[in-house]
Amino acid sequence: MKIESKWTRGIVSRFIKKAMRDKLGYNVDVQLNKFRTTVIDEKTHVHLDIELDLSKEELDKLLKSIGL
Repeated sequence: MKIESKWTRGIVSRFIKKAMRDKLGYNVDVQLNKFRTTVIDEKTHVHLDIELDLSKEELDKLLKSIGL
């Protein structure tokens, strides 16, 4: 599966942004550049190219939540 068209990437970016805000409480701007998955012999490979813009406070909060 590939998500490459600008329109589709924009829609997916908005869904990711909303999910991060509603489910995790992070206010970030998301830009999905590329998403590709391949499945070979029951093994899945995911390639994700994404950009996030967030404040230093949001970054500190995110890093603290994952233990860094």
